[in-house]
Amino acid sequence: MLQEEQLHHFLSSVPQLAIKPSEPALEPNSPNSPNSPPIYSSPLDRAIDRHPLTVAPETPIAEVLALMNPMRVSCQLGGEKQNPLPGPVKRSCVLVVEDRRPIGIFTERDIVKLTTVAACAVGLTIADVMTRSPITLKQSESQDIFTAMFTLRQHSIRHLPVVDEDSRLFGIITREAIHEALQPVNLFTNLRCAADVMTNEVISAPKTASALDLAQLMVKHQASCVVIVESQIQHPQRALVPIENYQMPIGIVTERDIVQFHALELNLSQISAAEAMSSPLFCISPADSLFRAHQEMQRHCVRRLVVVGNQGELLGVVSQTSLPQVFNQSEMYGTIELLQQAVDDRAAQLQQTNQLLQQEILERQRAQEALRQAHDDLKKQVEERTAQLVESNELLRRDIIKRQRVEEVLRLKQISLKNQAQQLEETVRKLQQAQTQLVQTEKMSSLGQMIAGIAHEINNPVNFIYGNLSHASHYVKELSQLLELYRQHYPEPVSEIREAAAEMEIDFLVEDLSKMLSSMQVGTERIRQIVLSMRNFSRSDQSNIKLVDIHEGLDSTLLILQHRLKPYGGHPAIQIIKEYGNLPRIECCAGQLNQVFMNILGNAIDAIDEEIQHRELARKNGKNSPPSIANSPLTLPAITIRTEVAGNFVAIRISDNGRGIPEEIRRQLFDPFFTTKPVGKGTGLGLSISYHLVVEKHGGRIECVSEVGQGTEFTIEIPIVSSH
Repeated sequence: MLQEEQLHHFLSSVPQLAIKPSEPALEPNSPNSPNSPPIYSSPLDRAIDRHPLTVAPETPIAEVLALMNPMRVSCQLGGEKQNPLPGPVKRSCVLVVEDRRPIGIFTERDIVKLTTVAACAVGLTIADVMTRSPITLKQSESQDIFTAMFTLRQHSIRHLPVVDEDSRLFGIITREAIHEALQPVNLFTNLRCAADVMTNEVISAPKTASALDLAQLMVKHQASCVVIVESQIQHPQRALVPIENYQMPIGIVTERDIVQFHALELNLSQISAAEAMSSPLFCISPADSLFRAHQEMQRHCVRRLVVVGNQGELLGVVSQTSLPQVFNQSEMYGTIELLQQAVDDRAAQLQQTNQLLQQEILERQRAQEALRQAHDDLKKQVEERTAQLVESNELLRRDIIKRQRVEEVLRLKQISLKNQAQQLEETVRKLQQAQTQLVQTEKMSSLGQMIAGIAHEINNPVNFIYGNLSHASHYVKELSQLLELYRQHYPEPVSEIREAAAEMEIDFLVEDLSKMLSSMQVGTERIRQIVLSMRNFSRSDQSNIKLVDIHEGLDSTLLILQHRLKPYGGHPAIQIIKEYGNLPRIECCAGQLNQVFMNILGNAIDAIDEEIQHRELARKNGKNSPPSIANSPLTLPAITIRTEVAGNFVAIRISDNGRGIPEEIRRQLFDPFFTTKPVGKGTGLGLSISYHLVVEKHGGRIECVSEVGQGTEFTIEIPIVSSH
């Protein structure tokens, strides 16, 4: 039974009518009351079809089918069906009568059964296939429409013949007729939704099934329709929810469609469901009201609606025969009484409310008069106050203008001071950088002078030794020839000479003395090259810009760093790969460029040494190499130097196969005093000074390209012709 809260909710949505205070309210049941007729009456006559289709028992089946399907219209299979042309009304059943008494009934469902039989029922009469002794209802004044509804529902039938006291046929009641008769009762269809009456167990089939398969499904499940569906897998948003397989409705085939195909003498086994189905479907949601379902059926001239979910999946079917199921007789009567009582209560409340409104109107009129008087007084006070405010606003406006001028002057002064502070800060920073570079330059200049002095002091004795070695070698060669002549002419020397020669091992002495002189000559040549490289690196005699061979400066720097490239202990040697191009002599300050080469090559050697130490430490600890080491390209320690001409510049590229530099460190490489080395091993000025010498002193470019695990490469570009 409907809850009283639902009724009150429904009544609250109905527009309320106010009763004038001068008109007395009518009693609900008084003769003059507009509510005196019952809210709803349910006569059975309005649902009875007094002219049902009747035939005699001996009528052939073919003739009965022609009577039930008087229209011979062409069906457009495989698409949306066309509305039939106006003509005779199709009947869903035939009553078999004898002596005006119903003895059997033949419905569309029986026709569907016939279509599923392999042998066609040609030659049979209606008496052979009819349903005998149909359920009937006696006509009586005590019977109402709810009695017919109860009977149809109790016996699960769709057609109910009505007979008189003598059991003669009076008419027939169908569920569609009851639905039409109950159309005015929209209250219940508004309070109920499609989910309350829909058929959940829907018979469905794929569109590849034949019309004969659909007819067999209808017979097997006692269904009046089959919904044609397509399967669709729905992928959920969250991975934890299982994937669902939805049935998406695309069409519908009813008993009447099968009957029409049978009447047209079509081969049902050769008609696919896609060709036979009606489409598009008319769908509603489970939350839609039954009244809306009824309106949709009327608007589209259909007897069934498909109920679909949020994803368009098939949930159920609502038909015209489903709507009367909500009209329970006891529930109807109880609801009508509640509605009648609610209407009476609402009328009494409205009358009382109108009286209160009348009193309130009088009080409001008095209040309006008082308010008007107060408004006049307030208006006078406002005018006086407004004049005072205008004068005060003028004084305030002048004060604001003065303050704005002062604030503008202060703002301009603040901007000027801020600019001066920024300029001063920039000047201090440049002075500190210049001071640092000056100190470093002075150190390098002193170091160059010291190296030049040492090279000069060493060069004199080395040249003396180197110059005399050639004469000593010539003298030893001549003495060897003289000894050989003595051996040839005096093969038998005296015993004392023979004993002395044996004691001195004269043959070994001659041979080893020649080798010693050759080694001494190679050593002195090595010393001369080192001294020459020290002089070339210091360039104490070339402080001005002159034509310089870049390769000579690189080789001199490598010669000075040679002791760091050699293997020692478990440390492998660092290989130097030279890929020199054909470079012209360029205008530059050789000493400053040698300082740049020294800084960059020294950093490359440090990077490779650090990588080797990390690997050795990991090996000793018996652990796997950390990711930064495992991703390093270091297999054979090497530094590659490439030179080439790039337009008006000479490019020197120095790359190593160390660990590489992270991005956050690479952005600060050329900042003064920035270093990643431990205290005492780096000042953070090498690359900053190199940047100053290359960019500001020579008008060139220097940049670093590095990535962790890919090594590091510095590119130095010096103009061939100096612009300074």
